[in-house]
Amino acid sequence: MLQAQKFRLTDYLDERSAYLTQFAEEANFEIDQIGENALRELDEAGERIMGNIESRMQAFEESMEMNKMEIEENEKRVTEFEDKIEKSRNEGLFFKSLMEKKSENTKKSAGSVARRNIYLGLIGIVLLGIADASISSSVFDWRKVGVLVLVLIGLVTPAIYEQRMLAKNEGIGEKDDQESEE
Repeated sequence: MLQAQKFRLTDYLDERSAYLTQFAEEANFEIDQIGENALRELDEAGERIMGNIESRMQAFEESMEMNKMEIEENEKRVTEFEDKIEKSRNEGLFFKSLMEKKSENTKKSAGSVARRNIYLGLIGIVLLGIADASISSSVFDWRKVGVLVLVLIGLVTPAIYEQRMLAKNEGIGEKDDQESEE
């Protein structure tokens, strides 16, 4: 009987040993697969990251090249401008041309007949509003009239400026015409 129990125990231990060996082999196989999958995914992620880095680097290099070209172009413009200023100073025409440009810009920006007419139309509308506020209502509203008077002053000031610039421009235009006739 002892022999039978010894035989059963040995058989049981052999069976358990085989099962544990098989279990260990399967576990090792699964761990190896997990490791291989992780390495493969890391390699793929590394390739994607390197691809992104390379594309960004290429875009950065292109941007740098464009910036470099723009800087060179601006430097050329500055050099040309400096040369032009130097020539103008040497010829004594620098400040004269600045004054001519200033007067041309002033002529263009101020003294427009259309703008003057717009100011006059707005002044007329505000005057009608003042007359309406003071005549039509039974109670005289000083606040409304005061605000309208302030608006009127705000419109009269640029209208006067426009009129002066228009008169001045016409005077300059007549002088230019007289000089060109001579």
